[in-house]
Amino acid sequence: MEFMDSETQAPDDLPHLETNYNNPPALAPECKSFKWKIEVIDVDGNIEGKMMTSKDVWKMQNHQVIVHFDEDTGQPIGDSGGLLGSWLGQLSNDVHLLPINYTDWRLVSPHIKTRAWEVIQSKFRFDDPMMRKEYVMGALGSRCKDVKQRVWNDYKKSNLNETLQNRPDKIPEDQWSHLVHMRFTEKWKKMQERNTKNQKNNIMPHLCGRKSFSRKRDEIKTKIGKTPCRAEFFIETRKKQDGSFVCDEAKIRAEALTTLLSQNPQVTNNITASLDDEYSQVFGPERPGRVRCVGRGPTPSRLVKHSSAPRRQETENSELVVQLKAQVKALGDQVNGMSKFFQQILGTSTREQASAWAINFAAAFANIPNPPFVNIPNPPNPQEKDNGASG
Repeated sequence: MEFMDSETQAPDDLPHLETNYNNPPALAPECKSFKWKIEVIDVDGNIEGKMMTSKDVWKMQNHQVIVHFDEDTGQPIGDSGGLLGSWLGQLSNDVHLLPINYTDWRLVSPHIKTRAWEVIQSKFRFDDPMMRKEYVMGALGSRCKDVKQRVWNDYKKSNLNETLQNRPDKIPEDQWSHLVHMRFTEKWKKMQERNTKNQKNNIMPHLCGRKSFSRKRDEIKTKIGKTPCRAEFFIETRKKQDGSFVCDEAKIRAEALTTLLSQNPQVTNNITASLDDEYSQVFGPERPGRVRCVGRGPTPSRLVKHSSAPRRQETENSELVVQLKAQVKALGDQVNGMSKFFQQILGTSTREQASAWAINFAAAFANIPNPPFVNIPNPPNPQEKDNGASG
């Protein structure tokens, strides 16, 4: 894959870019007036609940929106996640910060991405920035791809020269020229045909709209009181309000999933996905790169690491409990046997003395590190017993 110099080198004007982003980019669509219920934190650490639009975020100074994440999938949830996604969509329209003359977002200059990450962090607070950076920057890359596609659909013409002449006023000439020349290559045309063909295979569209899977899953969790598995999520997001499904195929798959869920109700306990769950039994195994019905971020390899660790720990704990119970039972049997044995030998000793002797003896020979030896009580003084009786 070929890249321009701007994709591997720092832009000349990068240090001179505007440091305070107080308004949406000129190319961005009009900000919607929808208000999100979120929390903001100031430079002194004071937290305050607010109702804010995405346009309010641009005007915000010395404050950051606190973004909440789902710990299971590492995806933003709630109104803060919705506000972050909406604002990233506007930021992606800043062609001076994020030029459109690149061929693959993954190989865009790290200098550009670093600057974009700094701008994002000036407006949003993350609990663990390094952990959340991969998801946030991936979401930004997806929004940038949408911007390129929207501009292309609005301004493309039937041939290369006409499209070059039809440049949008708000896009620099060098960026437009690179985009146009790239999209009129045979390589791009073949890729577009392949993508169009693959898109036709999506015959069971979800009904989430612009809402992310993580936010929708969090809403379902609040509704039913537990994290929905992939099978439950599929059924919920393919069913209309009147109870019908988006298509006959979705209905057939939902019925198969419902049958499996009824046969194994105990497995759907706060587990988002696993490689052998009901969804995979109906739709087949996962392909590399992503996990279906989960959303951006989780991959099959990460899913295995995430799900196997708790199971492995649970197995180890169960085995340890069994071993300890067996040792306790064996030690108890030894104590009872030794207690009777020592009581017969000592004869005149008390039952308490015999038990203490038995416990110490069993502990010494039961391979127990640092055994809790018991103090053996002194035998009663026969003379004191006689004096007490005569008195």
